[in-house]
Amino acid sequence: MGVSQKNFLNYILGIALLSGIARVALDYLSRILDIAPILYYATFLIALILEIIIIIYVIKKYKNTKGTLTIVDALKVGIIIMGVIGVSYCSMAYIYDMYIDPDFQTNMTIRFTEQFSPDQLEQVQQNLANQDTSKSYIGVIMYTIWFIFLGAVISLIAGSVFKTNSAST
Repeated sequence: MGVSQKNFLNYILGIALLSGIARVALDYLSRILDIAPILYYATFLIALILEIIIIIYVIKKYKNTKGTLTIVDALKVGIIIMGVIGVSYCSMAYIYDMYIDPDFQTNMTIRFTEQFSPDQLEQVQQNLANQDTSKSYIGVIMYTIWFIFLGAVISLIAGSVFKTNSAST
């Protein structure tokens, strides 16, 4: 078709960057607005659903533009999108948790426990007091790998559904 591989890669990267910015904005806003713990954790589900929709949309667009779709093509789409989202989100979370509000995660865990399992509050506080509080950039790498893994799984499923017969031989 009329669109080159390089132009479509730029399109995928553009979608990935916009998605990463949206994911960061969703999480950052929920943090600074100090929303209820259940709403904060619900943003993770909302973001995952939106990421699945975006990956499926881009895979379909890739197939329509190129005319064929292989599993490898679908994997590239999902891994690129979720890789960029993962790096964006994990970097923001690291910066926020290290420099802006180092007690955010602890406070959110305590608020969640108070709301949903108050009888476990003392145990949770004890566990939090005993845990290693040093934060490392290794967490950014590990969670980014988790995002990439999710992107691979999502795109593998979507690619299996949308692959073309001529591309599967």
